[in-house]
Amino acid sequence: MAYNYSHVIESLDHTPSCGTSKGRVRADSGPSSGPTLSPPAAQLGSARSPSPLREAAARQPVLLQPLPPSTVFEKEGAAQSELELDRQTTQRKRERELAEALQDAQFTIERIAAREEMGTWAKKVNDVNVEEGHKTAPFVRPPEAYELYKAIDNKDLDFIARVRDHAFPLLLQKNASEFPIVYAARIGPSHRDVLILIVGAFSRYVNHLDEDDFKKKEVQNMLKMLRANLKLAIDNALLPQNQPHLLSSYLQVLIMSEGDSWIHKTAHDLGLLLRDPDGRPVAEAEALVRRFATRELRSVPGGVADVEEYVWNATLDLVIMAAWSVAAGQIDAENLPTYTFARDLRTFAELKEAMEANKVKMARVNRRVRFILDTVMRIAPNTVLGMRARVSEVRAAVDRGSPAV
Repeated sequence: MAYNYSHVIESLDHTPSCGTSKGRVRADSGPSSGPTLSPPAAQLGSARSPSPLREAAARQPVLLQPLPPSTVFEKEGAAQSELELDRQTTQRKRERELAEALQDAQFTIERIAAREEMGTWAKKVNDVNVEEGHKTAPFVRPPEAYELYKAIDNKDLDFIARVRDHAFPLLLQKNASEFPIVYAARIGPSHRDVLILIVGAFSRYVNHLDEDDFKKKEVQNMLKMLRANLKLAIDNALLPQNQPHLLSSYLQVLIMSEGDSWIHKTAHDLGLLLRDPDGRPVAEAEALVRRFATRELRSVPGGVADVEEYVWNATLDLVIMAAWSVAAGQIDAENLPTYTFARDLRTFAELKEAMEANKVKMARVNRRVRFILDTVMRIAPNTVLGMRARVSEVRAAVDRGSPAV
């Protein structure tokens, strides 16, 4: 007997009931009652309902591999921190070097502009016919102080030149609470020619002194007055309303007024430091020059172009003179002259000639001193760099990277 499938087919034509029958359906018609079955649709519906455990697992990420230990993250973080610190340090160093290069370029531009505006000492003096070799007429009677100040007001350079040649002490004497050079400086830029002439007179007086003259009492008193004038002129030149173009000239004459003794003593002390492999002679040379300047000059915010250039020039010359003084003592050569001190690259030119003349003997020079001289010979003539950059390179090589004795 065949099985009757009619009740199954009929159950598929109706919507299954999931109420009180609990998913079971009976056949309404048929000759006989067949077995009770669960509808496939109900089974599919129950399969689509996710369980709470499956829902929680779907919301959480699945890691294919376990995370490394926390120490690995700590080491990686420390390494990245060091790399970032190195990067920032390098960046700051580059910014500082760029700022120094820009400042050197600015100093060079300012010096060129000042020279074009003012001219050099020699050009100015030649223009007014009062240079050193010019002969002036003597006075019938000694000039009075009021006559000198009147000549300063009127820019009478001929009269001032006659005072320079025949009554020089009058240029150093204080009258009405002011010195002539300070009086001329306070008038302003219109009297630059007068200032140049007076400072040139001071320089001329010092240059004509012999080594024995510095020991004379009257000369010492004159130099004391001269230094007082120059220091007051420096203080006045730092005032905002005045142009500081002559500051380097003031400092130069100040050092010259000390005589050769200051340069020789400073170079000797620096030479002792050169013999120390761990010494810092270039930094010490700069400190010596800056200590020589007045307190007001050292405290100028941002520095003054002409003065900073003079400081770097004098620093390099001190290193050159100190190194050559040590070398000259070892090869029985003569020291460099002092009249070229801090005058552009004249001292370097003297060093070049001295080393060329004693080329055969240079092998007897101390290794460290020879290294310093070779470093100066390599860096000093590089005019592409400013004077400050050249001194910085010499300092980096000599103070930190020079070989031992």
